[in-house]
Amino acid sequence: MKRFVLWLFVSLGVLMIPPLALASDASLKGALKPYEGRLTTDIGYLSSFSAPSKSAAAAALSKLSKVRGDLFGATRAASHQQASSSSGRKGRTLVLSALADATVAAGDARASAIAARSGNRSAAKRYGREEQSGINKAIPLFESGSKLLH
Repeated sequence: MKRFVLWLFVSLGVLMIPPLALASDASLKGALKPYEGRLTTDIGYLSSFSAPSKSAAAAALSKLSKVRGDLFGATRAASHQQASSSSGRKGRTLVLSALADATVAAGDARASAIAARSGNRSAAKRYGREEQSGINKAIPLFESGSKLLH
């Protein structure tokens, strides 16, 4: 009787694994879903970012504060979820790499706006070029990662 009960629990445990695996990929997608629209807008803003003028620096800093908040939130959501399938794990890795690159780019954009606000136009342009380089590196990672997750 004890062997039968043990066998029954092991069998039930094995049968429960596939639904948990599917739920894990689904929970990863669900965790990132609230950020999808905002990240699309934020990446668009970063991809068209150029060094602001001294008078536009305050508005750029305000917008970049929101962008960085979205990036940190999406990073937190993605890093606290595990994918179960091979494509899910690869997609999660690509999205986390893209979020890291985009966060660095947002930091460069912020440095550009701060330099512009202080009147250092050459530094603002330099940070703007670094930001463009970073976001151009992140965009293909976002595209590849999102295809693997959907």
